[in-house]
Amino acid sequence: MTTEAPSPDVALTFDLHYDDLPDDIVHAAEWFRECGRTATFFVPTAMVVERRYTSALRRLPDLGHEVASHGHFHDWPEMDGLMSGDAARLTFLEESLQRHADFFGARPLSFRSPCWCVLAPGSIHELRRLGYVADSSATPQRLPLLGSRPFHPGWWSSRRGVHEIAPGLIEVPTSTLLVPAGAPTFLTLRAAGTGVLLSLLDWEARWLGTGPLVLQFHVEDFAPGTQRDRSPGRPSWRDLLLRPRGGMRLKLYLRDSSSERIARLHRRIVERFEGWGDATISSVALARLGRSCTRGSVDHQLEPG
Repeated sequence: MTTEAPSPDVALTFDLHYDDLPDDIVHAAEWFRECGRTATFFVPTAMVVERRYTSALRRLPDLGHEVASHGHFHDWPEMDGLMSGDAARLTFLEESLQRHADFFGARPLSFRSPCWCVLAPGSIHELRRLGYVADSSATPQRLPLLGSRPFHPGWWSSRRGVHEIAPGLIEVPTSTLLVPAGAPTFLTLRAAGTGVLLSLLDWEARWLGTGPLVLQFHVEDFAPGTQRDRSPGRPSWRDLLLRPRGGMRLKLYLRDSSSERIARLHRRIVERFEGWGDATISSVALARLGRSCTRGSVDHQLEPG
């Protein structure tokens, strides 16, 4: 007789971007709420100054979701700064944090770098100084050639599972087995391949204790009626080139483009974790640090160190 290992927690996350549609943001947030799920939404703060996003973004904390930082502009200069750790190129982090606090009424506790780019030691130090308790930028053992920086080793040697990267700052990696358990992968592997990937990550989390499982989504992937343009454009021979910034565009043509099929797949992904514990990125970090996720303890952590 075999004993089934207990289900670990699952942390469901969204990366928002400047070209997201407000209706898709609200649709995803409300669908999760109806399912009894709490998600972590990583928001570039350039979005909070756009009036078209105001109502949609304010709905997120009202629905009980964690609102976290995804940088300010989510662009290449910010990635270059994070990968260099140069203080002069990291000033956007403090500006972004303040804009976030002004808009949402509280500073973010969790951070994820644009495109999962690597954080230099100086960047980790700055996140800690600004009072973050969680980072979710790592995709351990991801194949670099499939990423946006194909000639950079990325997170290849990063530790799997939750771990401390600086005093008081916890890394909560996106679950990865050569490819991250995230939106680009799900659209490429589709239903069959995604099922295999999640089964392997499920086994790893249960039996090797690397949990919680951390999955990454995009809001349009839960909206079968999205008006988002999914076309990668006309193909060109240049799409075969491996670019230092952006990688190979050929991968964009391998992804599913049916909004109905994509939404059905993503809803099934969430439903397969019914019965698993619900976690946000900050709650995982605070638990690791031995702090309860009460309002008082969170407020204490919001003061820059």
